[in-house]
Amino acid sequence: MAKKNRPKRFYDYSLLFCIIFLSVFGLVMIYSASSYTAQLKYNNAGYFMMRQLKIAAGGLVLALFISKLDYHWYAKFSIFAYMLSYVLMIAVTLVGKEVNGKRRWLGVGPLSFQPTEFVKIALIVMLAALITELGSNINKWKNMGFIMLLTIPIAGIVAGNNLSSGIIIFGIAFVMLF
Repeated sequence: MAKKNRPKRFYDYSLLFCIIFLSVFGLVMIYSASSYTAQLKYNNAGYFMMRQLKIAAGGLVLALFISKLDYHWYAKFSIFAYMLSYVLMIAVTLVGKEVNGKRRWLGVGPLSFQPTEFVKIALIVMLAALITELGSNINKWKNMGFIMLLTIPIAGIVAGNNLSSGIIIFGIAFVMLF
């Protein structure tokens, strides 16, 4: 009986090491910066660090799960995700949580998230699918202009709430074209 011809999957262990190292370093920094406040408020000096550790562990599990998916699958949902990013950015403008005078967070039950992070991922996936579909025609000015035309409106909406994230989103498109 012949084996199925499956693509070989591997992990970039140096990248995985960097992610784990930076996560642990970040946890130490969180502990260092917040232990006094956490001790006063929650009677536990490691409260914020442990909370972040749980989130990081969940993110690592989610990343491992996502890494097992075929990346071509994402392209099927790229346009939907791009449109959803507009909906989320309009929602955050209308009903977002106000923190430090700006509405940047959406709450879903006890959880909250910044839609700009979803926008970044959706834009990367959508542009990757589009650039792949265009192939070598991406080098034409008309097609580069089309990519920027798709990017500028969402970057502008994001920049209205968070200028630095808007600049990053525009930078993502520029780097992908480069």
